[in-house]
Amino acid sequence: MKSVAERMVEEVDWASYRVAMGPASTLGVALRRLLSSANVDESSSAWNEIEEHVFSQGTIYSAAEPTVSVMLAALMEDQPSWRSGRILDLLFFIVRGTSATDPSLRGRCLDRAREGLWLLARWALAHEGWARDNALEVIEVIAPDRVELIRSAMAEH
Repeated sequence: MKSVAERMVEEVDWASYRVAMGPASTLGVALRRLLSSANVDESSSAWNEIEEHVFSQGTIYSAAEPTVSVMLAALMEDQPSWRSGRILDLLFFIVRGTSATDPSLRGRCLDRAREGLWLLARWALAHEGWARDNALEVIEVIAPDRVELIRSAMAEH
């Protein structure tokens, strides 16, 4: 059975978006490979097709926008650590990036990520260690005004 995130990957016309090297035609395949990775090696292999493509040296490309939504959908389900770390890292690099060719891209990515704020907060509450820290890093970028609220909830949890 396909997850919501996998179905979302299929619904995006990736060829209409761009990555660092041109059209994002193969990005959907790489994201599906990440979402279905069965171990660290498979996750790393998929990551190599995403890193320096969707984002590179602090620059994001148009394919980052639908990627945010797909990665948030992936966090609706429990994920093994090798996969969730990559998912949260990808979100972090996207929301921290900028675009030289589309000044509004970062804002659109931040808006999409903010739609998943409470999902990220739930992830932080339900996990410990680096999994929690990675989610909090994304929250600090997308909703700095909510970080203390979430941290106080974690302290009481």
